[in-house]
Amino acid sequence: MSRDPCRSLRWLLLQLGLGLAWITLLATRASAPVGVGLTPAQVGQMLLLAGWLPSVALAVWQMGHRSWRALIASDVFGAGLLVLLACTAYVPLFFFHVVWFLPLALLPRGVLAELLDRLLPRLWDP
Repeated sequence: MSRDPCRSLRWLLLQLGLGLAWITLLATRASAPVGVGLTPAQVGQMLLLAGWLPSVALAVWQMGHRSWRALIASDVFGAGLLVLLACTAYVPLFFFHVVWFLPLALLPRGVLAELLDRLLPRLWDP
């Protein structure tokens, strides 16, 4: 892992951007005919505030601990915490809408951000 601040910031933006892109994709699925009665904007807002925003602290921690072992372990730990939170504390708040948190929790954003961070410079440099 390099300690270059620009590369670390790029990695953090990739990690957080992956979460936002995933939320956008999930929110668009809420408008499908078999949706759960929420608008895409409501699903997006729910996931952003209750799922993505708490994960910012994990992303900042991962930025400083980018070994594969640490990224995999922290992605699994973060996913477990979000699933546990969704299945306990969020049930009274969101009722059966907690199902939207599961795909958000299971996206290994730290690992994917590291893969993209290593792949993008190779694609741009001939």
